[in-house]
Amino acid sequence: MKHCRGGTRLAGCRAVLALALGLVLFGAARCMPQKNLVPIEVTDLTLDTTEENAGGVTETKSSEVIIGGSLKEAAHLHDSNELVVTLSILVDKPSDFKPQQRLLTLSHAERKTRAAKFVGDVRSAGEGSLRVEFRVTAEAIEKQVGTLNGEYSAEVIVADSAFEESYRTSFGKIVVSHAHQEDGSLSVDPEPSARESAYELRKEFEHVMRPADKRAPSAISLVFAGAMFCPLVLLVPVAASAGANLKKLPSVFLAAVLFHAAVAATLGVIVYYWLSLPFLKTLPILSGLSAFAALAGFHLLRGLCKEKAD
Repeated sequence: MKHCRGGTRLAGCRAVLALALGLVLFGAARCMPQKNLVPIEVTDLTLDTTEENAGGVTETKSSEVIIGGSLKEAAHLHDSNELVVTLSILVDKPSDFKPQQRLLTLSHAERKTRAAKFVGDVRSAGEGSLRVEFRVTAEAIEKQVGTLNGEYSAEVIVADSAFEESYRTSFGKIVVSHAHQEDGSLSVDPEPSARESAYELRKEFEHVMRPADKRAPSAISLVFAGAMFCPLVLLVPVAASAGANLKKLPSVFLAAVLFHAAVAATLGVIVYYWLSLPFLKTLPILSGLSAFAALAGFHLLRGLCKEKAD
């Protein structure tokens, strides 16, 4: 019966260890760079201003190439025209390939939380090349942020999991002017939302800091900090005098120290994750510590079982 129980415990420890090792391999695989990533090359970024003439035919009023820089002057958008942002990309992909993320963001210069987003249409330009086209109208902006006039910062992002690096650039300002109201007055900007009010500028105030209080020298602080660890020195004799069984401590001391150190390190990593450590970096570290803790705990339990059998 004892042998059966020991075998069951051993199998359970092996299962836990295998699970921990699996997590380590999974975390390592997530951290390894992906293969078969393709480079991209942006060959052209243009902004066209189009407008319908009296006959209802759309004409291009102006066109500006902005690759590698920004607009020379702010582009103007109103209810009677349309802005077309076109991005030309060279990429080693089939002609029907579409990047997963194609986004043009217009963020208001003063009210930062107000932003309008536009998804680009992909048009194939032949094998190994494509064009992403964004069409911006005042009506589409009004649907997202209301009749908010003024300057907007323009940013384009094109990304995909198959790209070595995503493409992201800010190319200047766009001035949006919405139509006048029926009485001829300018359109009214929407009232600030609760989210905007939380981040709006506060009134400036002045405050004179009082002189710092006198403190004891740092040496005294270090002495008292060291005194806090004195109870740890008395822990073993006090535990022995209280009736604790410390006879088996020397034989499993190293395994016990390693096991408890691994548990403490695991808790430390979790605290660090709460503070600032990214999840994808936390996962492999935590997996490795869990595997080490499981292995140390297995050896600790096996040592205790041997001591008990003897």
